[in-house]
Amino acid sequence: MTLMLDRRFAALFWCQAFAAFNDNFLKTALAVLILYRAHGQSALVALAGAVFIVPFLLVSGIAGEMADRFDKAVLATRIKAVEIVAAGLAVVGFLAQSVPVLFVALLAFGVLAALFGPVKYGLLPDLLETARLPFANALVDFATFLAILLGTALGGLLGARDPLVLAVLVMGFSVLAFGAARLIPRPGAARPDLVLRGNPVAASRDLLRSLRQSARLWRAALVNTWFWFVGIVVLTLLPVMVKDVLHRGPNAVTLALTMFSLGVGVGSFGAARNMRGRISLATARSGTISLAFGAFLVAGIATPGHFGFVLTALFIIAAGGGQIAVASFAAVQAWSDPGARARAVAGTNILSAAAMVGASLVLTVLLHLGVGVRPIFAGLGVVAFVMVALLHR
Repeated sequence: MTLMLDRRFAALFWCQAFAAFNDNFLKTALAVLILYRAHGQSALVALAGAVFIVPFLLVSGIAGEMADRFDKAVLATRIKAVEIVAAGLAVVGFLAQSVPVLFVALLAFGVLAALFGPVKYGLLPDLLETARLPFANALVDFATFLAILLGTALGGLLGARDPLVLAVLVMGFSVLAFGAARLIPRPGAARPDLVLRGNPVAASRDLLRSLRQSARLWRAALVNTWFWFVGIVVLTLLPVMVKDVLHRGPNAVTLALTMFSLGVGVGSFGAARNMRGRISLATARSGTISLAFGAFLVAGIATPGHFGFVLTALFIIAAGGGQIAVASFAAVQAWSDPGARARAVAGTNILSAAAMVGASLVLTVLLHLGVGVRPIFAGLGVVAFVMVALLHR
């Protein structure tokens, strides 16, 4: 935990933690507002998720170029300053109980999150030695999932209550993120001569093309994408499974989310310890084996009388995912050229966003066709074993 006493890392850590909480708090509070104050238009809830993710597909290319062109710490401060303006828009939306205004605010938060991604992960290798990257990534990953859990839980709890409280929280955490960003040390620009392009599609295409030029970097990016694919599948199925298969209430969903977040944390820190500062994807392979075991376990035992066993299986899946995330992102950071590191992170973010959107669409179709949660988890286990085979190549 000495990293948390290192000012270089601590400022970035708290900046991203406050931002991750705020993103999920706003998204969940908006969903609750739609369901309980906008005549239950549940289709809008799905749209809210898409509105936040789509910017990662559209602006990550330009975000990577900007993060390599300018000082990342300065860029982080400016992004968080603009986020305060977006929070002001959310304040207006909450006080006016206006769903359209809140959608615009959520879109702004999504764009800013997409811009911040390459900055956040690109800064870690600039501020820390390579040997400390696995543990730093473990802390960031655990904090991210904990912030998602807390933001989602608090947004769900307060979403239909006093709008003034919602407004104060969104603005307060935006100000905290900005304050933390101002404390991040400035490492200087990696590529001050880089020419920025105004075409986001071309920027993203060229970014992915350059990522593919390095076989091991492309492989690390795909492995990280695998983590986010699994994450969106499990987090999407989890409430459905708890309600329709395990016949439990909202508190059980929160407990399952907590177990999943703790699993990611344990897996992340375990991976960092096992790697001992060495950068490789071997830990991702063992994590995928654990994930496959957990997925098959859920498929086999998910019944109303086995809630505790299902929680254990979810923990195993999440722990495997934490191993995958730490190993793969540390590899992306360490194996990329310092002058193109932010673009490598941005390319990884594009792949991850595409995987999440694709997984969401596939799940929507499968659930609409009546495919059960247990067969889907079994399918996830099969895919995991395929990934193990690919990682052995």
